[in-house]
Amino acid sequence: MMYEFDGEIKQLEGKIKWKVVYFPYPVNEVFNTNGRAAVQIVVDGHPFEHTLLPSKNGHYFVYNEFIRRAVHKELGDTLHVILTKDEEQRNLVVPDYIADILNEHQTLERFLSQPDYLKREQINHIELAKKEETKNNRIIALIHKLKD
Repeated sequence: MMYEFDGEIKQLEGKIKWKVVYFPYPVNEVFNTNGRAAVQIVVDGHPFEHTLLPSKNGHYFVYNEFIRRAVHKELGDTLHVILTKDEEQRNLVVPDYIADILNEHQTLERFLSQPDYLKREQINHIELAKKEETKNNRIIALIHKLKD
């Protein structure tokens, strides 16, 4: 089923200072869970794979840097969201250039043995760098971390 709504970008309460958008429907009724829910979202016309996360104020998705760069909106602005449950098995894809460098430094196996959420976070950290030099520095830092 598809859910369409306008949501405000808000600051998540608590220690983590994420910008988030709350899902205005009860997730336990629409997705039959009180936990995380894999979803596909279209935000102001831009598609993303995402996850609804639970909180005391309801489920939300993180307004991350990938979405921010696509829609150019900030805290307090409203987004138009189309959301559907993602029924597909998600497979993490490691970009070839990252896999090649990790393999050259004998750290690819250790990288791949980590949980998907951690690998995704590390890949995103590298991919969000605007300059090639910064990407390379982040890959080198990851290699050092994996070797320790």
